[in-house]
Amino acid sequence: MNTLRTGMSLLVLAALAAAGCMLTSGQFVANYNLPDPLHVVTAVTLSGVDVDFNTVSDYNDHKDDLKRVEDLALVGNIQNNLGTTAEVDVWIVPAATLNLTPAQVQSQGVHLWGPVAVAGNSTERVDWDRSSALFVGQQALVDEIKGDGHFSLYIIANGTYDVTITDGTVIAVIGAAK
Repeated sequence: MNTLRTGMSLLVLAALAAAGCMLTSGQFVANYNLPDPLHVVTAVTLSGVDVDFNTVSDYNDHKDDLKRVEDLALVGNIQNNLGTTAEVDVWIVPAATLNLTPAQVQSQGVHLWGPVAVAGNSTERVDWDRSSALFVGQQALVDEIKGDGHFSLYIIANGTYDVTITDGTVIAVIGAAK
């Protein structure tokens, strides 16, 4: 019975190949590194991070074959440079608009990730597992990666803040098929 199934599978694949239809699929990882270090301080106008996955060769090579986003992570080290706890959030603005005020970010964007509490004068490492638990607007990022791949990210914390992010990376595991 096992030989029959294997034989039938090989026959179907051979027929598809003979007809010029070859099925290929797989996954690839696209990493977008944030500016390092990324220093974010309380301000009336924030500095957004311009994220363009089209500059990532793996993404650019396979974007026409992109079928789904399998998993996402936003990883890095968050250092709180002040003495009080910072509740750090990340917002996504699909239009890739930069230099918005916090009110504009919150009206035009989507709360993507967080908050993560970083005690005063300390550093929190956010790895893959921790990042997964922090996503609150994951679909907005999926839509951008499946769309034009170009958006902006804003880091906002509560009250007065001064944080530095190092080794920050947006990671997408993407399913592709031809």
